[in-house]
Amino acid sequence: MISLTGIAMTAVLCDLWVNRIPNAIIAVGLAMGLVYQLFAEGPLGLIFFLGGVLLPVLLLGALYYFRMLGAGDIKLLCVVGGFLGPAGVWACFVRSVFIAAVISLAVLYRRHELGERLRYFWKYIGDYSKNGQWKPYLDGVKESARFCFSVPVLIGILLCL
Repeated sequence: MISLTGIAMTAVLCDLWVNRIPNAIIAVGLAMGLVYQLFAEGPLGLIFFLGGVLLPVLLLGALYYFRMLGAGDIKLLCVVGGFLGPAGVWACFVRSVFIAAVISLAVLYRRHELGERLRYFWKYIGDYSKNGQWKPYLDGVKESARFCFSVPVLIGILLCL
């Protein structure tokens, strides 16, 4: 679990510094998660690994499609799933989303932007419902509206461990 924490911390630092999580970090994390599962559970570990890696893609694929969440954040959760399996990544996911919601609401409240963001969200949903035309969710939004979800994922990992 020290390896998972180290990988997540490295991913967070990269995300904060360059706004992306390098695929090399993800690849190392997935390889380490597979090795961990195989040593911990034997051949059954492959099932736990695959289930844990696929669950974040299934849960968050739509958010990535609309560019509400970055691919690196989903891949980081896949690494978590590789180490913790489906039940563990689910627990981490729930904690991460809750932490992200609390942080986001606090920031929006402090900046007096909560109403503006809610209106933008509902307008986006309405526009997509009417014309079905895809556009990135954060297209044309202030840079300050962007959020590094990797930080709540790291906190979620620490809470799970």
